[in-house]
Amino acid sequence: MRVGEVVLEDSSLAVGLFNLGPVPAEVEVRWSVLGLSGPQRVRDLWRQRDLGRFEDRFAATVPAHGVVLVRMFPAE
Repeated sequence: MRVGEVVLEDSSLAVGLFNLGPVPAEVEVRWSVLGLSGPQRVRDLWRQRDLGRFEDRFAATVPAHGVVLVRMFPAE
């Protein structure tokens, strides 16, 4: 399992949660790893759906050999 991030033009982050394994797995990322602090809003970029407000981490079940791509930005 891996996490990769890219800073977008508006200063939000696009974060990919990757599962390189043969079975579905929960992948978690903590704000401290991304250099973030405070609550963040998370949006699924492929499904174009808001996932909610998260305090200090985000986790998702990622399909085997799959990826979940989300956008993170400060909650207001």
